[in-house]
Amino acid sequence: MIIAYLVRWRKGDKLMATRVDSGPAVRPRLVDPANFLFATRDTGYKTTGLAIAELIDNSLQAGARHVKVEAATARSADRQIEITVIDDGGGMDAESLAEALTFGGTSRFNDRSSLGRYGMGLPNGALSRSRRVEVYTWRPGTGVLWSRLDIDELVNADAAVLPPVELVERPGFVPDTDSGTVVRLMRCDRVEYKRSSALARRLRDDLGRIYRHFLADGVSLQVNGQPVVANDPLCLQPQSKIAGGTQFGDDLLYEIPVGSTVGTISVTFSELPVDRWHALSAQEKRTMGVTAGPPISVVRASREIDRGWFFMGGKRRENYDDWWRCEIRFDPILDELFGITHAKQAISPRPELWEIISPDLETIARALNSRVRNRFLLVKATEPLSAAEQQAARADASLPSLPRGRRPIPEEIKVLVDGLIRHEAPYQIAAAELPTMSAYEVVVRDRQVVVLLNTKHPWYRDLYGPLAMSESGRDHDLARQVALTVLASARAEATLQRQVERGHAQQLRQTSADVLATFMNA
Repeated sequence: MIIAYLVRWRKGDKLMATRVDSGPAVRPRLVDPANFLFATRDTGYKTTGLAIAELIDNSLQAGARHVKVEAATARSADRQIEITVIDDGGGMDAESLAEALTFGGTSRFNDRSSLGRYGMGLPNGALSRSRRVEVYTWRPGTGVLWSRLDIDELVNADAAVLPPVELVERPGFVPDTDSGTVVRLMRCDRVEYKRSSALARRLRDDLGRIYRHFLADGVSLQVNGQPVVANDPLCLQPQSKIAGGTQFGDDLLYEIPVGSTVGTISVTFSELPVDRWHALSAQEKRTMGVTAGPPISVVRASREIDRGWFFMGGKRRENYDDWWRCEIRFDPILDELFGITHAKQAISPRPELWEIISPDLETIARALNSRVRNRFLLVKATEPLSAAEQQAARADASLPSLPRGRRPIPEEIKVLVDGLIRHEAPYQIAAAELPTMSAYEVVVRDRQVVVLLNTKHPWYRDLYGPLAMSESGRDHDLARQVALTVLASARAEATLQRQVERGHAQQLRQTSADVLATFMNA
């Protein structure tokens, strides 16, 4: 006979209880297998890409350098999608294979050195999208081992144990490598795409972003035979699908004590090229991920786990924030601080983490927002310049030809010139912060005249700039004519062939700029 107490209510600070007499001791199962399997399917992977990433994590942790993902429509009557992940990692022995299909079964439980930690990734990720997962694995001289986890088999048999690991003949889809693993997701009834080709396209995009650092390190990923290209949201990686960003400042580094060790957080900011991408169509910007995409990426152990708007303090997101990016990288030892769950697809940062990094990140975000705003104003100011370029080019044929040959470019503006040259038209005029005191600089490249307006000079600040950024069409027309005046002066300077003449012209231009600045600042 068991004597137990049934809690009925709380009164004040005391628990009121009633004594209950029960029959023989009952030992319920800790987990009901059927209910658990159906419940775990709803643990919530946001996309199929994130579920497949759990399998790729296992491949990379097993030392794989080549991972292939195949998405195909099954030949069965239901025509459901099947997904296969193939790697050349170290493979598993029978005991490890049995553990791999067990929830929480891993020899690396709570390991903080790499991607995995809880041993939930393979069964949890696989069953979130399919009703059956098969695993084939092999090592040198061991043959191919096979096991499976099938929801319907286990439920119908009311079984709480997995079928035994078997040694099988090498199937045709198992590659002839020394070692490796194949994971097959079958009867995929929870894939968000009906067509395997659409799923493959989405997987290439998602995996290219999630594993961009591994791809940069030489790991090969393929989806349906096509290579996965790194997709760096900061647009800093040279081999990224979209490149062209510029790092803003140095990396921020935070060292956080955890017990007897130290975890590291690194933060990188980048700016997207407003001057080159602002004129793209809305569709092109969305396709490139410029607009509407999360600007902040969180990376754990070189693998992206979340994107969003984090650690910005009191700053609200604005349209200008589409044009900068932030990547936050942290060591797995800091999982608790970031609030990482076993699914590795979201963060829930603890308040102390916000206190550590938010002040710095918010300050930088506000500075970048201001810089983007100023760049858009500068872009607006260049519209009359483009009109002046085109008008001068139309008239160029009626003028004497310029002498051929390139002239030396002053070192202090060479980088700017290389970054601003867009085309081979006869004239190009652009605005930039110049490291000189001139109102503008003239560069001659063969028969092309390039003019750089100095946005720091009073001539730009008080004359051209206000006209160009005005909402008045008349002011824009005046700005175009001012730009034509500068182009005419620059072209006249470009006709000078003798070095001494060019030196005198440059000196005269500088002296005029100094006098003009004095007049306008008086």
